[in-house]
Amino acid sequence: MTWRFVGANFDQMHMNTNLQWVHEHPNAEIVGVCDETPETSTGSLPEAVETLDLSDDIVFEDLDECLETVDADVVIGCPRNSLHADFVERVAPYGMHVVVEKPLSVTLADADRMLNSMANTDGKLFINWPAAWDAERHTLRRLVSDGVIGDVIEVQYYGGNAGAPPDDSWFYDSTDGGGSMLDYLGYGSTFSTWFRDGELPETVIAESYTPEDGPVDVQSATICRYEDGLSTLQTTWRMLTNPWEVQPTNKKGYEIIGTDGAISNRTEGDLIQVSTADTPEGYTVTADTLEPQYKDLAHYVIHCLENDKDPEGPLDPEFCREAHRIVETARRSAEAGERLELVD
Repeated sequence: MTWRFVGANFDQMHMNTNLQWVHEHPNAEIVGVCDETPETSTGSLPEAVETLDLSDDIVFEDLDECLETVDADVVIGCPRNSLHADFVERVAPYGMHVVVEKPLSVTLADADRMLNSMANTDGKLFINWPAAWDAERHTLRRLVSDGVIGDVIEVQYYGGNAGAPPDDSWFYDSTDGGGSMLDYLGYGSTFSTWFRDGELPETVIAESYTPEDGPVDVQSATICRYEDGLSTLQTTWRMLTNPWEVQPTNKKGYEIIGTDGAISNRTEGDLIQVSTADTPEGYTVTADTLEPQYKDLAHYVIHCLENDKDPEGPLDPEFCREAHRIVETARRSAEAGERLELVD
């Protein structure tokens, strides 16, 4: 069977990569592309059309016209953060499977709108975190699950880049869900919750920093209090270089501390450092070879659809909704200037 995909909205630059993955999958076909607001897009529909050699008759300016015209199975959406819930509510009645680019949403209320919109349809909802296709992240999860470092008692996360390009994009508009906290805290909260097998903190306290002449925060620091300790999740748009161009110092990544050891991995491609009570001097681990379905977004979605499986872990919107409670509490905490109990 060939699975038919639509790519709708290019506000998030990841759309071009997502469509490239669909184009390269042997059992997938792009049957429609649409960008209703090219003036706010950080991705590029014209580039996708040229690179993927798409015909003019599958290019649309109106999403409803696109979905009513083409025969599609899956819609990948990359609207700006503030419009995720609107997008899912609009697409859900068409009965297709839906993929939404990270983060899940701006607020928990929006997350619930998304889940409720899909609840009465036959379609599955996926959340695309690009880090879900990194072998290193899966290896960290496997090492923790295997009990290599005992029970997890602390996760340190540092994530970010040199700023969201371009400088005048929606990423710099707080009403559209801009800022470093929303851009990267979702990674830290979602994957640290995955490493902890779903465990959530009791309370959260956070601060963010917005320059005097800046529209949105460029740094944030979140402290999560669990029954057995603290975890810290930091975001920044102040790196010297973007990690996908030149690896900056400090590198982004994770430190996971357990009752019997620790694991460190700072970026894709780096060796994983492990130290345990039995080997305190430490040793390195090469990232596992990923199972085929984790090659990229297209492979994962098609694997789930062909095997009637629901998305799991960071790809599961229900899981992401629970982890997003950390982001919501951190946002409120930074505004209020006080520690808050984890919101529901």
